[in-house]
Amino acid sequence: MTPESLKSWLRGGLLTLGTLQAFVSGWQYLFPVSFYNDFPTVRLDPPYNEHLVTDVGGLGLALAAMLFIAAWTRDTTVALTAVTGYLIYAGTHFLFHVTHFGNFSLTEAVGVGTGLGLEVALALLLLYTGRLLHRAERPQRDSLKR
Repeated sequence: MTPESLKSWLRGGLLTLGTLQAFVSGWQYLFPVSFYNDFPTVRLDPPYNEHLVTDVGGLGLALAAMLFIAAWTRDTTVALTAVTGYLIYAGTHFLFHVTHFGNFSLTEAVGVGTGLGLEVALALLLLYTGRLLHRAERPQRDSLKR
């Protein structure tokens, strides 16, 4: 794969993660009661707390902005930073849910585990792609420093 095609894949993945994050986080921030009542399986979590839901929504919007900026700049260092932050968030979110399926039906548990697992997998793939691209660009960066 050429560096330009790697950049295209990385940009597409960053835009996908950013869009998903912006959708869910915007819903959390702008309509926290609706998110709590209507997002699948959230009603199975502890009691509603508007402050917590809107704070998480705001943090998610910040993360989405970082992913969009990384896609826009096409800078591998920015992309690696944004994806690493997203991976930490997605990984800890996935870990929480897969260890708290007590109130979930089998279908709900599989749905949540699969959806959150796909986010982690996509972030890992983007991290790998960004790292390949970063290595491919190293000779060019080194020659510019001279």
